Amino acid sequence: MNSRLLAIIDTYQNSMESHYQETSMLTNLFVENKFWGWFGLTTIVICLGIFFWSFYPND
Repeated sequence: MNSRLLAIIDTYQNSMESHYQETSMLTNLFVENKFWGWFGLTTIVICLGIFFWSFYPND
């Protein structure tokens, strides 16, 4: 009896896992709103470049 119950639960769990689809806000940003996704990424890269360039030794 106990093994049948576990088999039923296992089958149900496997069915649920196969239908699960995770959504990511970052992925949606690049898929649905390509302009704002690339604009934001470019802005972050430019800000990081300015930040690290400020530590570059001057001659």
